[in-house]
Amino acid sequence: MRFDIENKILIPFMIVLVLSIVTLGMVSYWNGYQLLLTNEIQNRYYHLEEIILHIEDIHLQVLEGRLSLGEAKLKVIQFYSQTTREGLFIARGDEILLDQFNIEEGWDEILLTMTVSNKNEPIQFENSVFVYHINQEWDWIIGYGMRKDLFSQEVLETQKYMILLSIVSLMFSIQAAIFIAHNISKPIKLLADLCDKISLGTPQEKITIKRNDEIGMLAQAFNNMMDKLQLNTAKLIEMTKLNEDILRNISTGIITTDQEGTITSLNPAAEGIFNSVQREETQNLALRERLQRQIGETLTSGKSINHIHVFEDDTEGSKIYVDVMTSLLKGETGKISGAICNFRDITERKRIENNMETLDRLTSMGQLAAGMAHEIRNPLAGMKTSVQVLQKRLLNENEASNKKLFDGLLFEIDRINQLITDLLNFAKPKRPRYEVVNIKDILERSLDLNNKGEIKKNIKIDIVDYSEELLCFVDGDQIQQIFLNIVKNAINALADKGTLTIILEGCQENHKEFAAIKFQDDGCGISPENIERIFDPFYTTNPQGTGLGLSVVYELVKENKGIIQVSSRVNKGTEFKLTFPLHQINEAI
Repeated sequence: MRFDIENKILIPFMIVLVLSIVTLGMVSYWNGYQLLLTNEIQNRYYHLEEIILHIEDIHLQVLEGRLSLGEAKLKVIQFYSQTTREGLFIARGDEILLDQFNIEEGWDEILLTMTVSNKNEPIQFENSVFVYHINQEWDWIIGYGMRKDLFSQEVLETQKYMILLSIVSLMFSIQAAIFIAHNISKPIKLLADLCDKISLGTPQEKITIKRNDEIGMLAQAFNNMMDKLQLNTAKLIEMTKLNEDILRNISTGIITTDQEGTITSLNPAAEGIFNSVQREETQNLALRERLQRQIGETLTSGKSINHIHVFEDDTEGSKIYVDVMTSLLKGETGKISGAICNFRDITERKRIENNMETLDRLTSMGQLAAGMAHEIRNPLAGMKTSVQVLQKRLLNENEASNKKLFDGLLFEIDRINQLITDLLNFAKPKRPRYEVVNIKDILERSLDLNNKGEIKKNIKIDIVDYSEELLCFVDGDQIQQIFLNIVKNAINALADKGTLTIILEGCQENHKEFAAIKFQDDGCGISPENIERIFDPFYTTNPQGTGLGLSVVYELVKENKGIIQVSSRVNKGTEFKLTFPLHQINEAI
């Protein structure tokens, strides 16, 4: 505890005053207490002598034969039982014959002490005092008990005016001590208080001391220092606020460390990025650990380091990209005080770059596919016509075997023709015919078409609808083709059994409303290295697939101003999320 100069002057005075008055009061109280206790004990002995004389008279009647000893004792007990004698007790051995002291417990120990002492002197037991007499003829212990706390209350009552006078004297003495200490310490305390305010960052006041001694000179020098300090503080605060505003509002995470690599500060953007990157149990270290490792490399090598770290998002089944740059933190003199690390989440940028790459690949593949399809379809048509003519001519010779060969050949030609048709749809999809449609109706038609096809009996399709109506300005046929392809892929991923959950809901992003359709299956999932290639043409993990279904889906979603997102975890399942802008009532059709 810190004492100022006023307290250092005041406290010794108060200690001396309080000790003197308290000591005087305690001595007065103790003397009064002892005096009262002595008087009360003497008074009880007087009463005890009266009882002893009374018992001796009764005992004389026993000796004369007028009463038996038992009748005499009974007479004495009955007499004092009917008479109020506060504190009186009569005992024989460990038996209480009369008790007007009303002690609840401890009589055995008290009587044993009296019997052993046998001096008829006062004894004390806990909060009580006893005076007694042992009658040898009757083997009785006769005595009075008194409670000490009653004496304390009586002493306080008799000395209350003395105590009151002491308190009043103490108060006047304290006031006088306070006045003297205040006048001695006021100038020095005023200067010290202002110094404390300056240390807390509020140097707006000046000291006013009208004295011509050294304290007055010190006050004048203090005021001159304050003027310069206020000017420099204002400039410093302005620069500090500017730096804080920059760090608080910048979207890049900033971390500073000391020379040991211990983090000394980080801005809100850094905390936000930390929260967005989750730790994967076996493959990745936490972002904070990677940053500290890179910071350690910078502090060790003295060089700036730039890395892009990739993390697996457990919840979405996708990847998070963080661009990290570390360099040494130096002062004006070039002295190294630590390291600075700036980093940012570039996941969205990577997604856009990947989408652009996908679009470029799809565009190139589309142009190539269109040219190939036209070049292949023309001779393929001639081949089919020729085969059909040969089939009619040769059916008469060994008809069964020839028919089987011709049917197989025509089937394969039709299969190639279908592949070419898919290529043309992918390369040059038909121009969409936009209209206001209800996404729910299109989904129902798509599921009906799938139910008419090959749906495995152990596969369950659940629809969870969180919206009332989802009206979008899109091409209904193209949206149906999108749904058919995604449902087909999900069923293939489920193998023999599983559940496909379709969720319909409305959502809002950047103050715009969208219809969101999620297709969630609990199938085999897609590995992280394959999930980035699923929209590439001819890429498929299904031996009987063409690899064009999702490529067509990607193009159709883009044509209808939608967004497709996919997340997956191996052996957990896959989710395709489609979002299309909701049609507004006042929007032109």
